[in-house]
Order: sequence, then structure tokens, then C-alpha cells
Amino acid sequence: MDDLHNLECVAFRYIRWEVIIEDLAEAGHRNSNVARAINVPPQTLDDWKRGAEPRYSKGEAILLLHARVFGRDFTANRIKEFRQAAINVAPQPKGANNAENCRRQDAGCR
Repeated sequence: MDDLHNLECVAFRYIRWEVIIEDLAEAGHRNSNVARAINVPPQTLDDWKRGAEPRYSKGEAILLLHARVFGRDFTANRIKEFRQAAINVAPQPKGANNAENCRRQDAGCR
């Protein structure tokens, strides 16, 4: 699981929780079972699917579950995809390179 923790810390903010939950559902895991596994009410998963942000510990728990179901590499790549998509759509300050700015911000998180 260290691979997930080694990703840039700012990536956690850009995770598309609805996709993580959808991945688990497509693999046959009902929301009620996922909610029980990470110790949240099923309504909480519905809230995340509509854009609410989980607390760090619960977000980490569902990512760990996702990694257990799909493998660490798949989950790590998903997170990288989310981060890259966020960088690509973020407004770019005049004269600045978004990817470089993000790397500089991430460096302060370690």
C-alpha cells in the first residue's frame, strides 16, 4: 500500500469517489457491503457519489478496499488518472505551467 501513499499528497483532493464506488459495484460489491467494510452508513457512499468528500480515514479505507479488489497497481493508476485530469482542466495562471506548479505544491506536502 506504500505505493498509494507515495503519490503526491495533493492527488487525494482530486479523487473521483463516484468512480471508485462504481468500480467496486461493477466488480459485484453492493453499496451496503462496501459501506459495512469501511464502517460508514450506506447513505455516506451515496453522498460521495454526489460529490461529497470523505474524511481522510474513510477515503483511505475505500482506496485500500479498491486496491484489495483490483490490485495496488490498478488503484494507483486510477489515482494518477484523476490527478492528471484535474491538472488538465485546472485554470492556468498567466505565464505559469500547471504541472510544474502542482509539483512545487506537492513538494511542500512531504
